[in-house]
Amino acid sequence: MRKSLIGLVYASAALALAAGPAASQTVPIEAKAAPSASSWPRVTQPADPGPRQYSARARGTFAGRTVRYMATLSELLVKDRAGKAASSLFITSFAGDPAPGPVDRPVLFIFNGGPGGSSNTLMFGALGPERLQRFDAAARSDPDTSVVANEDTVLDVADLVFIDAPETGFGRPLPGSDPTTFRSNDGDSFAFSQVILRWLNDAHRMSSPVYIVGESYGSIRAVALARDLSAATPPVELAGLILVSQALRYNGPDDLAIKHVDDAVRLINALPDIAALSWYHGLVENRTQTLAQAIATAQDYAVSEYAQVLLAGDRLSVTDRRRAAERLSALTGLSVDFLMANNLRLENVRRQLLAGRNLALDQFDGRDTEPLQGAPEDADRDWVKATRGLTHASERLASETFGAKGLPPYRTIVPDPYGFEKTWKYVTAPAPGSDLILREQMTANPRLRLLVTQGVFDTTTPMGETDFLFSQLGAAKDRTAMARYIGGHMLYSDDAGRRAFLNDLRAFLTGQPLSSRGVPSATPGTPARDRGAR
Repeated sequence: MRKSLIGLVYASAALALAAGPAASQTVPIEAKAAPSASSWPRVTQPADPGPRQYSARARGTFAGRTVRYMATLSELLVKDRAGKAASSLFITSFAGDPAPGPVDRPVLFIFNGGPGGSSNTLMFGALGPERLQRFDAAARSDPDTSVVANEDTVLDVADLVFIDAPETGFGRPLPGSDPTTFRSNDGDSFAFSQVILRWLNDAHRMSSPVYIVGESYGSIRAVALARDLSAATPPVELAGLILVSQALRYNGPDDLAIKHVDDAVRLINALPDIAALSWYHGLVENRTQTLAQAIATAQDYAVSEYAQVLLAGDRLSVTDRRRAAERLSALTGLSVDFLMANNLRLENVRRQLLAGRNLALDQFDGRDTEPLQGAPEDADRDWVKATRGLTHASERLASETFGAKGLPPYRTIVPDPYGFEKTWKYVTAPAPGSDLILREQMTANPRLRLLVTQGVFDTTTPMGETDFLFSQLGAAKDRTAMARYIGGHMLYSDDAGRRAFLNDLRAFLTGQPLSSRGVPSATPGTPARDRGAR
């Protein structure tokens, strides 16, 4: 399976064992290192306003409160490292009316990932004042999916600004500019920083609490923005980061990476995810055993005996190997013979877990399936077709709410997203990865709070990797909360997951004490979710 952040099951870092100093040693006190910087210049100018600006007044009821707000669709022109306008992009904002709002009212800057994805997934899936009535794969692809009022969104307590990345949405590179200008982690953050500075300045909200919501690759962008906005002119110190289906360890597709032998840590981290999917699909007992129990049992085994088995590798005896296969079989429902033949590993969960039923798991949500035979590779899927429902919702908003005319077709995702990603420049040595940048920013900004949200059935950015990363990060526990929801990569795709996510977000924004959310209760699946059964 080709791995990408559009279809990602990524490898985590290998274990690092460091011996502590002897008690009698004197440990020198090191000077605190300054946070790392972008490879691009510091942002000193905001984006320029573009010629296409639209606005409309509206009213809605959110969390039981009637709110009057101003909706705007704004074109902005972002500049390259030389200060020359290089690309248009569009933002859609929903802000309290009359404006400017009170300076203590939070502002959320919101975007999805890809790279090469617009922000309309979060807008119409969870956070906008309107949402798609359903948000499963069929609904996202159907232009006839109804749009309904989203009474759960947080517009009652915060202003919302959705940013479409360069080359997505209605934005396009300007004539004569290099279309690849912003196709890098740092270049992309440079463009977004300009946009955020422009909005805060124009809205007279430079003193407001600023929060960033980034999903998938957008979590990488969110961390880069924490770094770059704090160094901008004027500086913006964030109040919080909300990482949705985080992907901080991702650094490009596997087919462009150096090949290595199996990473034992990744396999250890994956076992709770496999157990959750096995529970849902009835490969293991799921009537008297809850989902939380299935995950906890697998997690306990993963970090104890399974870790020892994998680290032993070829040194493991045949007897111990079979004993491990029997234990794994009980946790996953896979046969002992299969596990023995595959060296106690499941390297392609999506295509292997339900192979006995001739089914493959969905790319984003492991509860959904499709026929195994003939299932296309992710890069060969029709992404325009898969997002037609979202695209239609965005174009309807522009035409009916804003009366916009003459805009280009909306891009929910760029054409050929896998080819697009191959032109993207990720981090190269010796620059730090997003995980280390986040640690630096949490240290440098003692007010920065962190909310990490995760879908239990996410087959793109698995929960085991998230749990592992944040167990190693060293982020201040009193400023960090982690929450799990019944959902996949789009953890808000189910009504229950969406409401729980937005309730947690509202609490986070209003300064309520942070508390982590464990595995919620769930109902086992039925074959009705199979694509082949629709």
